[in-house]
Amino acid sequence: MLVIVVVGLARSGKDTVAKYLVEKHGFKQLDFFRDVIVPLMKSHGLEITKANAASFGNEMRAKYGMGVFGKKIAELMKGYEKVVVTGARSPEELTPIEALAERFHILRVEAPKELRFSRRTELDPQSQEEFFARDKNDIENKGLGKVLELADLVIVNNSTLDELYKAIDELMEKL
Repeated sequence: MLVIVVVGLARSGKDTVAKYLVEKHGFKQLDFFRDVIVPLMKSHGLEITKANAASFGNEMRAKYGMGVFGKKIAELMKGYEKVVVTGARSPEELTPIEALAERFHILRVEAPKELRFSRRTELDPQSQEEFFARDKNDIENKGLGKVLELADLVIVNNSTLDELYKAIDELMEKL
C-alpha cells in the first residue's frame, strides 16, 4: 500500500492536492476531521463545531494518547492500494499509519503566506493577525511543526492550478 500524508499550513493547497490524487491517480482520501473526528463526535452526541472538535480532540488525546486518531485512520486504510491522508497534526498520529504502509511519504505543500491569506474562506480568521496566529498555534501547540519537518516530499504551490497539477504528476512519476 502506498500512503501519502499531505501536510501544510492553512490554505496552502493540501485539499486541492489530495483531491487531484483521488481524481487523477486513483487514491482513496481519508481525512482526520471528516472521517474520524466527526463520526466520533456524532457517536458521543456532540454538535459538530470547530470549537467542539478542538476540545473533543484534546480530551481524546489526553485520555487515549496522541496517536488515537491515527489508529482510527489506519483501520480505515485497510483494503486500499493507494491512500492520501489529510488533517494529520502530530508525529504520533502518523506512527500507526506508517506501520501499515509498504511505501509511506509525507508531502508538505508550501505557499507564500500572502497567497494563503488571500485564499481564506468565511471559516477562517479574517484579520491577518488572527490568521497567522493560527499558524503559530498549529506549529507550536498542536505538533504540526514536527510533522512539517518530517516531510520527505515538498510541492510549492505558488502559481496556477495547472502548474500545481503538473508538479503532482511529476512527483507521482518518481514514486
